[in-house]
Amino acid sequence: MMGCTALLLTGCAGNDGSRDGTAGGTGESRPAPRDRDGRSESGTGDFDKDGYDDFVTVEANRASGGSWAWHVVVVPGSKSGLDAARATRYSDVYSGPLLRGDLDGDGFTDLVATREPTRPGRKAEPGATYRAVVMFGGMNGLGKPVTVAAQRQFLAMAVADVNGDGALDLIDRGKGAQEKDPSRIPGRIAYGPFDRDGTPARLVGRDWEAAGGGATAGDFDGDGFDDLLFTGSPPYSDDEEPSSDPIPAAAYFRGSPDGPVPAAPPEGLDNSLEDGALTPLAGDVDGDGITDLLVGGGGISSPAEGLDAGQLTIVYGAAGGPGTGRRNTVYDQETPGIPGDSQGKDMFGAVSGTGDVNGDGHPDLVVTTPGEDKAGRFTLLPGATDGSGPDPSRATAFDAATYGWESISASLPPLDINGDRYADVVAETPGGLLLFPGGKAEFPARDPKLTGAAKVGMDVRD
Repeated sequence: MMGCTALLLTGCAGNDGSRDGTAGGTGESRPAPRDRDGRSESGTGDFDKDGYDDFVTVEANRASGGSWAWHVVVVPGSKSGLDAARATRYSDVYSGPLLRGDLDGDGFTDLVATREPTRPGRKAEPGATYRAVVMFGGMNGLGKPVTVAAQRQFLAMAVADVNGDGALDLIDRGKGAQEKDPSRIPGRIAYGPFDRDGTPARLVGRDWEAAGGGATAGDFDGDGFDDLLFTGSPPYSDDEEPSSDPIPAAAYFRGSPDGPVPAAPPEGLDNSLEDGALTPLAGDVDGDGITDLLVGGGGISSPAEGLDAGQLTIVYGAAGGPGTGRRNTVYDQETPGIPGDSQGKDMFGAVSGTGDVNGDGHPDLVVTTPGEDKAGRFTLLPGATDGSGPDPSRATAFDAATYGWESISASLPPLDINGDRYADVVAETPGGLLLFPGGKAEFPARDPKLTGAAKVGMDVRD
């Protein structure tokens, strides 16, 4: 069986296929770092199996007329880092999340994105809609986008093996949240394996019974079937009267031989922000082989801190489901050992990911603070040697303002870009991409390697 996590990395999720990204990051996701014996998976970030993980982002570029268009940019890894000479730019307009997984079972990791109905500089054609596309991996890297054969709108929010048959499936969240919404479209599951023309083995309709938002997938109970968590904002505002039968802001489904089965959602999902909600992420924080939930949220606000200072809650996976084993752990910038202090709009924990950065065999946690000094920061919490999880007493941080960068946005989870078996962090800046290589030496490195934006088909922003 193949466990796989798909998660929306950033931002407040909408109901209409809108782009997410207010919190920073790439909008990318990839399989959770675990397999059935608890060891880290390898090769899930490598599209051509050359031993180097490849970086992907949804990048904003100005189209004709001054409007913005979002394109997928792929930068292969190499022994010396990001290989700008082999970068590829897909010029249609795309939305996150970006999903990784071997959809056709050929041993190569594939990339899934959602293509928008608009085209750069042009209005959408009548009847055009959001469609999931697959770029199949191979010896020469990713191929051309192939539309998933789903007949109508398909918002690919997660890739997971929900029935444990060893083939990865695509999860469509549908559109809309309210039962009375005339434009509401139920979600679907496109079961794998997929043919190279984008045809799934079968399509099954599903009503996820959640208030829009994003999806997080992973084997949160360790039974060999991937589970699904849908989260979003409540379907009414504070000044509106709630309906007599409101759609919940969270819905949880356990994987089974028959597919997803409804179950009680985990407690402690404090993922609310002032203007919406963050989609939880996933990763094996304590290295026990069961995927955990990484839940970013606004945190407890005070007059001194202001709104959305940020906090990160770890909801641990367990045999009974997430949150039924170890007590949740909460981190913020007031946690002893974590650099900084909590201030309004810092959004500590908005994006996070796990990987073995220092090579000691224990997963490390990397956390972003996109609003720090309006420039950004990311923090490394090394994994404790006793396997208990992140050790904030040994935390280190990279602050964009301190090191002279105008802004910085770390892309997570970490990838092994240079193939040395240490997880690396790639961060976006107005001038391009910064590679912070993992290793036993000091992290983050004081002199990260910059790859210029123009070299990889990205805009150089002011």
